Amino acid sequence: MFERYTERARRVLFFARYEAAQLGSQSIETEHLLLGLIREGKGTTARLFARARISLADVRQEIERRVVPQRQVAVSVEIPFSADLKRALQYAAGEADQLLHDYIGTEHLLLGLLREERSVAATILVEKGLQLQTAREDIAELLRRTTDGVRPDDDWHRESVRETGRPPIPSNPHVVLVQLTVRPEMLEEFQTAVMHNASESLARDPGCLRFDVSQHAEDPQRWILHEVYANAAAHTAHRQSPHFLAYNEVAERAVLEKTVVKGIGRHLV
Repeated sequence: MFERYTERARRVLFFARYEAAQLGSQSIETEHLLLGLIREGKGTTARLFARARISLADVRQEIERRVVPQRQVAVSVEIPFSADLKRALQYAAGEADQLLHDYIGTEHLLLGLLREERSVAATILVEKGLQLQTAREDIAELLRRTTDGVRPDDDWHRESVRETGRPPIPSNPHVVLVQLTVRPEMLEEFQTAVMHNASESLARDPGCLRFDVSQHAEDPQRWILHEVYANAAAHTAHRQSPHFLAYNEVAERAVLEKTVVKGIGRHLV
């Protein structure tokens, strides 16, 4: 289903799942995808949000006004897409097809949300002054200005480092695989810290290309982190970031055993 999605669009889905878990939702809703789009913070959609003066804090406040947060959902629990979100994703694919794009990017996800008119996300966007037809026109204008036949928000294709601060993916990226065993009494605190580190790394570290967090289905104390960086220097910079240092403070108290393997990526897609 997601073969056509750009790397940024896939990160948005990751962020949406994270937001749903943080709010204790039993399904990933359109409002969680909207939070994911804003959290991503780069690309065509980010420029549209900046024009409309739409911020993560404002949207989160609007969502919490409409939806009462519940107890956080564990990382190991699978959270399905809601019916509204499934329709929005179908609309996003339709918008990409209408533009003759062979990819689905963040701009298509935004249009898909706006087309799901009765959803929480569309309601908030319209209240903020973002209309479907206007968004289509603004996106077309931005794409004409910023692209030359390449995917405008895909880190796996050529992209302007000047505009985004993120380099193109190298042929041999730096890969880090971390296996952890966590104290049972600290699982919830560790989960919050590691998910925040992963989402912030993807959003804010220019050299972080991928950050997967997995929890063993049968042994919740066991975790695996799969991280991909542009190079070893990017990984070193990540370890000096505020979000890593905050995570590391928790990990030092929570982790019983840790194994780290570093290597060079091959044939990454």
